Amino acid sequence: MIPRPFKKIQKFDLIENDEVIHLFKITHLDNSTGVYDNKGNLVMRSKIVHLLPKEILDKANALGKKMDETFNKPNNNNGGNNG
Repeated sequence: MIPRPFKKIQKFDLIENDEVIHLFKITHLDNSTGVYDNKGNLVMRSKIVHLLPKEILDKANALGKKMDETFNKPNNNNGGNNG
């Protein structure tokens, strides 16, 4: 039995060593997916994780600081080019 409501189901067959295994990929309402066998046992799962805007901003700020430190190092060539 599938434990949660779902919005999409796809059936596919896996053929291996002349043996056919019936599998079902189910997309749940939260867009996570699960692959189930013919008996309803979970074979594989995945979940899409969304980053919060603050987390994205923090990562961008950290990357910006790292880039500033890399490209704006003081030079030691008496007013010459940094490049």
